[in-house]
Amino acid sequence: MKMVMPKMGMTMEEGTIVEWKKNNGEYVRKGEVILEIMTNKVNIDVEAPASGYLKILKGPDDVVPVDEVIALIEETREEVAEVPSEPEKVSMEPEKEIKPEMVITEEVTVPVTKIPASPRARMLAEEKGIPLEEISGTGPDGAVTEKDVLKALEKMGVPVSVLAEPPVTRPEPTAEPVSTEPASGLSGGVSPLAERIAREKGVDLSKVRGTGIGGKITKDDVLGYIDRGGEPEVTVKPEVTVEPEVTVEPEAVVEPEVTAEAPALVTVEPQREPEIPEEVITEPVIEEEIAAKPVVTEPVKPVVTEPVIPERQPSLPEEVKGIPLTGIKKLTAERMIKSKREAPHLTLGMEVDMTEASKLKSSLDVSFTDILVKAVASALKKHPVLNSTLKENRIILRENINIGIAVARSDDLLVPVIHDADRHSIKEISRLTRDIIERTREDNLTERDVLDGTFTISNLGMYNIDFFTPIINPPEAAILGVGKIEKKPVVIQDQIRVREMVHLSLSFDHRIVNGVPAALFLSEIRNLLEHPYKLLVEGET
Repeated sequence: MKMVMPKMGMTMEEGTIVEWKKNNGEYVRKGEVILEIMTNKVNIDVEAPASGYLKILKGPDDVVPVDEVIALIEETREEVAEVPSEPEKVSMEPEKEIKPEMVITEEVTVPVTKIPASPRARMLAEEKGIPLEEISGTGPDGAVTEKDVLKALEKMGVPVSVLAEPPVTRPEPTAEPVSTEPASGLSGGVSPLAERIAREKGVDLSKVRGTGIGGKITKDDVLGYIDRGGEPEVTVKPEVTVEPEVTVEPEAVVEPEVTAEAPALVTVEPQREPEIPEEVITEPVIEEEIAAKPVVTEPVKPVVTEPVIPERQPSLPEEVKGIPLTGIKKLTAERMIKSKREAPHLTLGMEVDMTEASKLKSSLDVSFTDILVKAVASALKKHPVLNSTLKENRIILRENINIGIAVARSDDLLVPVIHDADRHSIKEISRLTRDIIERTREDNLTERDVLDGTFTISNLGMYNIDFFTPIINPPEAAILGVGKIEKKPVVIQDQIRVREMVHLSLSFDHRIVNGVPAALFLSEIRNLLEHPYKLLVEGET
């Protein structure tokens, strides 16, 4: 059975594998948590869709699109061993084409699907004409094993030694010292299908070189041996030729000859001093020369420069100090790159008078973020194109208005979502935002808290940021940036007054939204923030 990357929400397009809870080839049960994935910066546990032996195709840190195969769950361990690791090459159809070849009659195919049994047990039962229904299985989930079939044959009085010979004993070739042992795959085992093909074609498995896990002989190894006309691949001979070459190295007995010439060096030294120090000096000769003449110390001085090389190593830790781009950081980087690469960004800015909104904030004991969420949700109802997404060259208008709030957690950035924000009052939104922001910083978010966002608000006003251009959170159509609120002199009806002002910046996907609709949407937000009591009327209705 194929296990695919699950789709946890409408906006989920891919997931990152964090950790497999089970090992490759291990037996898993349906409903058991076997995998942890990360999507939208939140880790989610994934359960096994069926019982069987696990074959992992995608490893940790792999980013996998939704519905792509990440693992296989097979009924038997043998089937898992024969499946290649590359998911592109994995195809269940060829296996289904081979299985009918193993089942000779159509009558046997009925119990194959009903009664779990290992390939060896099924093949042995077919050869002896024993129905699997009459054998009690002792394997996982009551599966019939080869031992179960052998026990049933013993009860029927059928000799078992003959049956056990094919898989246990193999004829050893006479050319064993040359290359048959290294080329043979018997030490790593033989797959049931490879053994059956070899028996039908009369192939000596001891001459077949196994390329499977641990040298196991597979179907392809047997078929390749037949295609070569029964000639085994001999690749071990070079190893034998290397050994005599190694014995030549000890012939470098030049060292004792140098020591014999030591007395001659004493007389010739004055002539060879400028040429010999770097080439001929060996450890024993240096000792003699130092005792006779201190002149040898002069060529040794340049050698002192060699220890200077380690002094350059302190520069290496500066490179090692880099922060690894993994986990949430890696996911954030990938999403931002995808957003800037695929969505042509355009940003509009507008200054808004927040004086009345500040009064409402104090009277209701809420935050500016709560009022912004309500104002944006109300504006999206009138301008639904900003609450849309682009999928397969079609603009899809989202029915629900789910506002994401960018929240910083240490060095990470998360975007928890307030679902159906347009249906909640400002007080209810305040309660929801406080709860979700607190759980974000405590790392207690669930998958629903971060999935299916349709619009995002990023507020950097508390960090004294006046204006910035936010990056769209894919696959959304737009994002609203909010700067700091500060008192400024403003001309109102030809009079200068001090008002609390804020800069808003709207970045939008120009493939989905044009400039005029975006400007009208931003103007609607300004109108609601400058007359915030409209939000109270809307919340009551």
